Parts: sequence; C-alpha cells; structure tokens
Amino acid sequence: MHTLKKIGEGILTAGIIFLLFILVFQNRLHVPPWLQVVGRMHPMFLHFPIVLLLLSFFTFWLPEKSQNKEWFNLLRLVASLSAMVTAVMGILLSLEDGRSGVTLQWHKWAGVSIAVISYLFYSFHHFFSKKIIGRPFTLIASLCIVVAGHFGASLTHGENYLLAPVNTEEKKAVSIDEAIVFSDVVKPIFEKKCFSCHGAGIMKGGLMLEDSAGIEAGGKTGPLFTAGDPDASLLMHRILLPGDDKKHMPPISKPALADDEVALLRAWIKSGAWINKKLTDVPEKDSFRIVAAKFLAPSGKESNQIVYDFPAADDKKINALNNNYRVIEPQGIGSPALSVHFYGKYAYSKKSLEELLPLKQQIIQLSLARMPVKDDELAIVGQMVNLDELNLNYTDITDKGLGQLLQLKKLKQLSLSGTAIDKQFLEKIVKLPSLRSIYIWNTKIGSNEVAKIQNKFKQVSIETGYKDDGTMMALSPPMIQSTTCIFDRDTQIVVKHPFKGVDIRYTLDDTEPDSIKSPLYKSPIVIKNNITLKARAFKKGWYGSTSAEAIYIKKGSKPDSIELASKPDEKYKGPGKLLDDRDIGDVNFGNGQWLGYTKNDAVFYLYFNKAVQVESVLLTILKSTGSHIFPPSSLEVWGGMEKNHCKQLGQLHPKMPAKDEPPSVVPEQVTFASTPVKYLKIIAKPIKSLPQWHSSKGKPGWTLVSEVVAN
Repeated sequence: MHTLKKIGEGILTAGIIFLLFILVFQNRLHVPPWLQVVGRMHPMFLHFPIVLLLLSFFTFWLPEKSQNKEWFNLLRLVASLSAMVTAVMGILLSLEDGRSGVTLQWHKWAGVSIAVISYLFYSFHHFFSKKIIGRPFTLIASLCIVVAGHFGASLTHGENYLLAPVNTEEKKAVSIDEAIVFSDVVKPIFEKKCFSCHGAGIMKGGLMLEDSAGIEAGGKTGPLFTAGDPDASLLMHRILLPGDDKKHMPPISKPALADDEVALLRAWIKSGAWINKKLTDVPEKDSFRIVAAKFLAPSGKESNQIVYDFPAADDKKINALNNNYRVIEPQGIGSPALSVHFYGKYAYSKKSLEELLPLKQQIIQLSLARMPVKDDELAIVGQMVNLDELNLNYTDITDKGLGQLLQLKKLKQLSLSGTAIDKQFLEKIVKLPSLRSIYIWNTKIGSNEVAKIQNKFKQVSIETGYKDDGTMMALSPPMIQSTTCIFDRDTQIVVKHPFKGVDIRYTLDDTEPDSIKSPLYKSPIVIKNNITLKARAFKKGWYGSTSAEAIYIKKGSKPDSIELASKPDEKYKGPGKLLDDRDIGDVNFGNGQWLGYTKNDAVFYLYFNKAVQVESVLLTILKSTGSHIFPPSSLEVWGGMEKNHCKQLGQLHPKMPAKDEPPSVVPEQVTFASTPVKYLKIIAKPIKSLPQWHSSKGKPGWTLVSEVVAN
C-alpha cells in the first residue's frame, strides 16, 4: 500500500506540472491524433472526479471517531488524480476542437482550479484537518465543482442550460413592419440552433453568431457567406452536408435546422445577407421577404394590419395537402391567410387544383405560372373569393376561361404574361374594383391599345415590360418560349425578347454565345436530336445579356416501370416515376425534382414489357460545386433480355467541373452499339473524394439525377 501511494503521489505531482505546462503553452502546442483521442474522453471521465471529490469532502464532516484515516487519505489521492487527468483531457479537447469564448474560458479555469484545489487538499490534508479550516474549504471547493459543471453544461447543451426550465419568459413575436432583418428574423434561428457552439460564450472555430460583427468577421475557415450567392457560401455548405459528416452543422447530436429555416437562410444570403435593414425595405417580391413573413407576426393595427374575416384552416388539412409540387404557406404567425405555389408541370392536374377547395376561403395568393392550366380549371380558381394575387404567366388559358376571374372582387394583382389575353378581356378585367396591377408581357395586345386602356383606368398599373430611358445597362435575357424539354418529334423553338431591334445569338452545343460568331436567331429553331440551347441578347448601346438556357431531349422508349434498386438519401427521395415524368429539374435542387445519392451508388432498373432497340441512355444530372453536387465519377449502362443476365453496354466518365463554375443542369449520354433489351440497369457512382480546391476536399460528393431517357 505504501509503495502504491508513493507512485500515485509521483504521478499526481507530475500531472499537475504537465497540466500547468500545457495551460501556459496551449497556443503553441499541436495536439497529435492519439492525444486528440485522450481529449475526447473528457466528457466520459469527468463524472469520476466529481463523485470522488464530493465523497472526500464529506469525510471532513464525519465524526472523528468514525474516520478511517488511511482509507480516506487513499480516497483523496484517487480523487486528486482523477481531477488532474480530467483537467488535462479538457484542455486537450479545447485545443483540438478549435473553440474559444467566455464560457469556455470560465469552464477551463474552473476545471484547472478544481484540479489544483484537489492537489492541495491531498498534499496538505493535515492543515485542512482542522474543522475551522477544512469544512469551509470543502464548501468552497464544492461550489467550484457546481460552477464548473454549469459552464460545462452550457458548452454542451447551450447557454443557461441549468436554469432554462424555470425561465419561462417567452419572446414576443415581432411584427412584419417592425422587424429588422438580422436581429428579428435571422438571429432567432441562430439562437435556437447555433448558439450552443457559436455564441459569445463559446466560439467554435472562432465563429460567433450573436451580432453583426461576428457574422461579418466569419471564423477560422473564412467568411460565413458570399452575399448574393448561397451556393458559394460556407454557411449553406455546412448545413447541406450529409448528417454524418463531422462538418455538418448543426452536429448530429444537436437539434437540426427545419426545412423552412434552411430555406430562410438561403433566401437571406441570396437577397444580399442584409444585417440592419428593415424587412419592409426589402422588395415585396423578394424571396427572403416572402419566406420571412412565416416567422413573424402580422403588422400591428396601428400599421394598417390586414384583419381577415375568415377563420384559419385546420393545420392537419394544410399538412395533408402540402407536398413537393404544391407548397402551401401561411402569410405570418397567427394569420389565417395562405399562399400556394405549384411546381413541376408534369405533377400538375385539375385534381391537384380541386383538392385546394377546402382552403378556398384562406388562399389569398396563388401561383400557377408555367403550369398546363386549361380554361375550365379557372372555374375552380374563381371560387377562391378572397384571392388578392394570382399568377397565370405562361399558362394555356384563353379569354374564354379568363372570364371566370371576373368574380374575384378582391383581386389586387394579376399576372398574365405569355398568355393568349386580348384587348377585349383586358378592358373587362381592369374594371375589377380592387385590381391595382396587371402584368401582360409578351402578349398580343399592342402598345397603342394598352395606352388607351391605361389612360381610361389610371388606378390600375398595366405592366408591359422594360422601358428604354436611354441609360446604358444590361439587357435582360431572351425568353425561350417553347417550354417542352422532352420532345417526341421534330419541334420548333421560339426565342423572343421584349425589346425591339435586339439581336439574339444562340448555340446548340452548350457553349456560350458571342455577338459575332454565334448564329443569329431569325426564325424558329428546328431540332431533331438532344441539344442544350443557350441564347443571349445584344443591342447597340447596351451590355449583352446573360444566357437563357434550355435543355431539349428527344423522347425515348418509355419504360413500363422503373425500380430504384438503391435507396436515395432522405433529403432527395422520390418515387421511381420521377425519373420518367418528362419534367427536368432545375438548379433549385430543393424542389422535389431530384433523386440524391452520396453514400451509395445510384442504381436504377428500367423494365420494358416488349423488347426495345436502344443505342443510348441519357441522364440529366445537376452540377453545383458550392453545394457539393458533382457529376458522378462514372456512369454504367447494362442491358439484356433477363434481369439477372445483363451485360455492360457502355460506360462514361463525365467531365468534372472547374472551381467557381456556376450551377447548371447537364445531360450526360452513354452511347453504345444498338441492342435489343427488356431490362436496362443504370449505375451512377457519386464522386468519392471532392477535389483539392474544394473547401471540403477529400469528402464524398453528391450525385443528383432528375430524368433518364433511353433511345
């Protein structure tokens, strides 16, 4: 026993010296991986010294007759050793974890103090054996343990974790007209989901999210965001990483961001990542302002709050009708008003519109832009009597159906660009009592006719497009009118621009058009095969426009069924028919039009009841390097007459994107000798290691697939 005691005392003294050494030189030390493992044992080990120290303190309060001095002394030695080891582990963890902040410093110094106190308590126990000294000392030391534990809990579970249950004060929701962009809209999300690691008390990675200074300063890995470009922003990279990636934020052990919170942060960055700007100063149609309204209270009555005379709909009913192709959102906290947006024209049907009738009182905004809406379906829209904003841009409606809208007495804004509206209907619709604006870009109504109607109905703003005031500026991109992306016979593509005298140059091979060498658009472009059309507008005295882009794929042999042999990730999952719905996804990869894979290969089976002759398979894939979305490292196509006896028909290794390449949808085609098949097996292998230039180099990438076509 005596020998073990001497060894323990030597280890304790050496440990305290080592503890003080790493504390003094912590900023100059590099922690090797094996010591990182030791540091990460801190949360598991710290309970031992707490219990042992409290037991050793308790011995000082026992009657002197009942004290076993030899065993109690051994208890103090073991308690001191465990406190020293735990403190060393804690400092190693803080070095490896790259944390800073007030809370961490308090926890660190409290932990070191406990280790030193326990050392003194053991080494000078004869001095502390006097009750007048020892008992107050144990009370003070116990208080130090509680303080250290409190700060430790704050580090692990968030600020004020200990007192949170008794702190029942709720923050009052800020109204839309009073809200400041950062402090009232963005910061509350950070406060709930991020402050436990990036608050003022603890700044993991040197990042602090509590105020504008911390937001703009970023952390050790660089700026938090690139204003206007969410795909290139570190914040969105970390949020959208796979959940099991150690850089995913928040960590898998913390509450995850909800989908609407992710959408809000993305829209905030895209809008310009404003900090001290009022929300009402953000344009009404800005996506951030629209999404932010869901998190705020409606405007106060003193600020002309809109009070609706209809009740709120049942939440269960709203949730049942909500999906990736029909998004239903409230207009604000406590507001019964709803907005509805349709996405994916091949998912749209008359039934999908009829299903909204139980909510006909609550819907005040409806967007059916680019949906294949027919005239008779507008009778359904006409029943939404409280509608004040309706978007029918580029739909198939005619004057016959538009007459159904004349009963919408509360309609304030109507968008009819790219439709068959004529002068006679315009003269009728502008008489609606509440109408204040109507958009009729790219319609057959002439400017002289519009001017006459506008002069007669001055209370309504009739928007026909941009007006040339002689200022040197960039042209808007051309409008590619043919919305068909997958065609089954020779088809024509019409390209227009709202300005007169504009030259439209185009390419069909995915290259950027220029103002000299690229073909000049004069008449509709006839296409027979797969192409990627890019078009730009040029005019003397103007800067050339950015490119308008569309992918056209020739319709192939339609499979009778599709099987997803490998399960897509939960974030980007959908039915097998998604790959054959004739609707190509766009760069907004959160719209439900993509199947996503990162851990496993994407494996699909196409079944044909009767044998078909194929010589190529095309997949549309997404490329968005800022969001870790890359083309697959390889594409394989297997085929045959029996599922279990397929042979490899072809293989392709897609070209990897360059750094800072903008997001785009890319058709990747595997060609091979013409072969009769009843079964096709397609394998897309996600990139296993992101390139060296990427911020997450070495990590696996995502593969997103929208459509598969066999020809």
